[in-house]
Amino acid sequence: MSQPQIKSRRQHIRLWFEFYKLALDDPALQDNLARVRTFYEPWGDPRGMDFRVWWKDHGYLFGATQVEEATKVSKAPNVLNLSIPLNLPVSQVLPKIKELVEARQRQRLNELGLDPKAGKSLKAAFGTYEINAKELRGRPLHEAHVIYCIWLEMGKPTINSDFLQAVRDRLLNRPKAKWLPSFLLREATVDRRGNPRFAEEQIRQMRRSIKKAHDVCMSVSKGKFPL
Repeated sequence: MSQPQIKSRRQHIRLWFEFYKLALDDPALQDNLARVRTFYEPWGDPRGMDFRVWWKDHGYLFGATQVEEATKVSKAPNVLNLSIPLNLPVSQVLPKIKELVEARQRQRLNELGLDPKAGKSLKAAFGTYEINAKELRGRPLHEAHVIYCIWLEMGKPTINSDFLQAVRDRLLNRPKAKWLPSFLLREATVDRRGNPRFAEEQIRQMRRSIKKAHDVCMSVSKGKFPL
């Protein structure tokens, strides 16, 4: 039973997308979302959409985040493709790169209807959708999201042994991607009445997972991911 591996940047953005959908449906978070309406406006309304479909039209919003050698020309609006002769000294190349990048930043700001002279830095309007973590642990967030969705679908029941058994059964009975969080790998014992009984530590970890998912929804409703 292999655990889900959530490591790529696109998978991390998918988690942001999925938590944002949950936040949109949470009445308690609507005031927060109203304050960041313009921040998320380019995303459109993702409710009811599959991430892969949404990504085709919105992936460009996340652009590139590091300098690297390009194997093909990028069409992303926030990326500048350059051809750099390797026979020139770096001392000659860097000033020209700076000049070209700043000129393209000014052009892009004008395209967005922003004044290049209004901000302290030309790059201030770019990289809006940055993941708020140097190293994101995707698997625990994915697990928390899946568990939180089950909890919401069940009407926010009490987090006890019966709920843990229900989550365990649902995850094991899925047609694909059958996996369990590490704290649910150990089966429940059965009491005299035939009821499942999980250890208190397992129940505490379930509560922590649901709280984590709720906290991430709260953070996303303020325009930050994960926390």
